[in-house]
Order: sequence, then structure tokens, then C-alpha cells
Amino acid sequence: MSLLSFLILSLIQLIIPISSMDADQVREYCINAFELAFPKQQFTSEDNLRAFADNVSSDRKGDTYFACPLGGGIGSELENFTGGDLLEWFLLHFNPNILKYTEIIMSEVSVTNNVCSMDKLFFATFGSGQRPDECHVHAMSRLMIEVDEDGKLVRWLDHFDQEDLNQKLGVCNLQVQFDGNGEL
Repeated sequence: MSLLSFLILSLIQLIIPISSMDADQVREYCINAFELAFPKQQFTSEDNLRAFADNVSSDRKGDTYFACPLGGGIGSELENFTGGDLLEWFLLHFNPNILKYTEIIMSEVSVTNNVCSMDKLFFATFGSGQRPDECHVHAMSRLMIEVDEDGKLVRWLDHFDQEDLNQKLGVCNLQVQFDGNGEL
């Protein structure tokens, strides 16, 4: 192999990581990473988020990247993070002790190398569940997850309309603050 061929091959491997895993294994790892935080048919708990955060790759810490939403600006992205950083982010922005929510995979999970891509639904509910003015919010998004060879989370890129979701959450928040008489 010539030096030029070796350099080109090395550069390609840096740009597009070659995976020794097959697509089914990557898909399984991605779904597992997702379901650690958002188990099927139940709202997310702090324990779920702790398990999700414990699944962050320590071998590739320098490559870790989290964006929710992608392009959301300051506070919506983490780089070179640990599981503790990710847990702290979720407890600050989407604390399950304050907001009842979950996310559901809504499409086939596509795989390219170690990266999965899927459509998902964010669903949240405000109120005690016993008041007639309980409010529900939902938003669709596109999620990309990269996992390492051990199935640990490396990258999480969530792309949704942040302005739309914030508006829906704000309206719901106001709605549940009013009692049945329309007074605070």
C-alpha cells in the first residue's frame, strides 16, 4: 500500500468511523440507550435518567456531544461531557420531579455505521391528573444517536422546533395555574 493510499484510508476512517458491529447490534444499542431514559408506557423518572446518564461512553469522552434541541443555543448543548453532566442537564431542563413526560419512538430506526436515526414523540402532562384542566403537550422531533462498540452513548442530537414546544409548554403552564373559576 502506498503512503498516499494509507493517508487517504486513514482520513476516511477519521471522517466515517468503520464499525465492527452490524446494523442490528447498533440498532439494539440505540434503542436501549433511548429506553433507559424513556421506558415504554411510563413517564420518565429520575432513576431512568440516572441509568441513561450511567450509559455515557467514558472511553470516548472527548467525542461526546449532546444537543437538545440541535442548534438551540446556549444551554442546549454539551460537549465532552460525563454522565454526571448529562444528568445535571436533564434535572435542570426536564426534571421529572416537576414535569411528567416521556418520549416514544415513532418510526423505523435507521442505522449508518454506529449512528441511528429515528422520529420520536415528546409527550408531557401538566396538572395533578385529577383536575379537569389537566393539559397535555406533544412535539415530534428527529433524533440521531451514536453509540460506541460497547453500546454506550457518544452523541445525542435531537432536532425539534424549540420555539413551538416552549410556546405549548408556556400555555399549558398558565392553564393549570388557573382554578376552575379562571382565577389564579
